[in-house]
Amino acid sequence: MKQIILFGLLSLILCVPAFGQKAAEVKPSCSLGINQSPELRGFRMGMTQAAVLARLPGVTIAKPDKFGLARLRVSTIDSSLLIKPSSRERSVQQDITVGPDAGSAFVVDAGMFPALKGVRKLEMRFIDGRLSYLQVTYDDSVKWDSIEQFVETVATTLKLPQDWKTPAESDGSQEKELRCEGFVLSANTGNTRDINSGPELILQDLAAWKAMSKKQNDIVEKSKREEEEKRKAFKP
Repeated sequence: MKQIILFGLLSLILCVPAFGQKAAEVKPSCSLGINQSPELRGFRMGMTQAAVLARLPGVTIAKPDKFGLARLRVSTIDSSLLIKPSSRERSVQQDITVGPDAGSAFVVDAGMFPALKGVRKLEMRFIDGRLSYLQVTYDDSVKWDSIEQFVETVATTLKLPQDWKTPAESDGSQEKELRCEGFVLSANTGNTRDINSGPELILQDLAAWKAMSKKQNDIVEKSKREEEEKRKAFKP
């Protein structure tokens, strides 16, 4: 029995370097920093809220939460398909179909915003006033035979490395990501069963999200300490 246990322990010890080696291999595919992140439809990581709003006149962003996070969602419509095209004054309307947790939400006339041609939706996250997450959902005007074809075109157009990988947490074959030192660019070709779905690109500022995560943890820990102090100071 002792020999069996000893053999099991030796097996675990011998496996440790292999696990460590596997973890060490999970590194960014490219060395590009956040300042070299791509621009998607005129938006790039690190842009201030003011710079973003300057490209979307009529759109506003609500105040950030206690963690410094603010959200913006912009959906588009094609007024040329309407019986009565919208006027300039009505080209931006609040989106009342989304809940308060979605942050600021608007529906805009794509005809009034040339940069949004072929775009179905924008999702943005701002951390401490700077763009740190950008999701661009495109319409189905361009057909893609595969995710490989999509990312090859994206990488070539944006002059990015072609070394895209399938995310570890992915449960399908229609997702790829380019993980760089300063950012992650993810791509998927959408859900073919959802008429509102389409090809997507998601760009994220890794350092900004890591900093906000630390801020969240610090605030939670501070709150716990304060509650503990209150309990200790309680006098029946």
